Amino acid sequence: MASSSTKPAILIVPGSFFSSDIYDVIVEDLRARGYEALAADLPSASRLPPQEPATMAEDAAHFHGIASSLADEGKEIILVAHSYGGIPGTESAKGLAIADRKAAGLKGGIVRIVYLTSIVPPVGGTAQSAMGSDIMPDFITVEAGFMSHDVERSAPLIFSDLDPAEALEWGQKATSHSAISFTGDLTYPAYQFIPVSYIFCEKDLILPPEFQQKAIDFIEKESGAKIDVHYLDSGHCPNASMPDAVTAIIRRIAGEKV
Repeated sequence: MASSSTKPAILIVPGSFFSSDIYDVIVEDLRARGYEALAADLPSASRLPPQEPATMAEDAAHFHGIASSLADEGKEIILVAHSYGGIPGTESAKGLAIADRKAAGLKGGIVRIVYLTSIVPPVGGTAQSAMGSDIMPDFITVEAGFMSHDVERSAPLIFSDLDPAEALEWGQKATSHSAISFTGDLTYPAYQFIPVSYIFCEKDLILPPEFQQKAIDFIEKESGAKIDVHYLDSGHCPNASMPDAVTAIIRRIAGEKV
């Protein structure tokens, strides 16, 4: 097995409403295959009242710090951003593209962004503006600055490719999530400067295929580059329903012949 020093580090930015442990199977599999892999909690999904809800900028700053530490160790980084995580993940890459760091005489940096059925807005866009009223789930309620799920309604949609009992079990892992984070605007278009892959979830009921395709078309237009797209016959959270398939795609993106 190759050493983690010869492979890129994999940093996962979670989607909204869930802690990082829902990616544990992927992280552990990647580590077993010689990668340094980690997922960290979003501040917006890990603070609880009476704490102040975190902003998208705070989410981005948190992951910028983690990625900076990896880069300073000389690591090449693949940033995997899921769902809402696409926005703070994109924002967090500012100044961390490997080409930018090399130009500044620094080692390491982000070599690729992998969007996993993800929200990818233009500069000035937000999660709220990207999703719009026609796609924003009606199972979400807001109280004291925090959003929460009606799990009985949300789980069959978020985990639509699991059987109902298992979907509910996963749904019960949901946390509250900062409402203000959905209004934080993107200021840095990392997808214009860092190569992009997109994991397209064909049965996603939260970010439907047409939404994902618009994101891909947008990135290709903004970057002027063809996006490396990988298709999964999955719902919104293949990390729950088919983690082995997600891991295999990440490994292929990293250069393995899988």
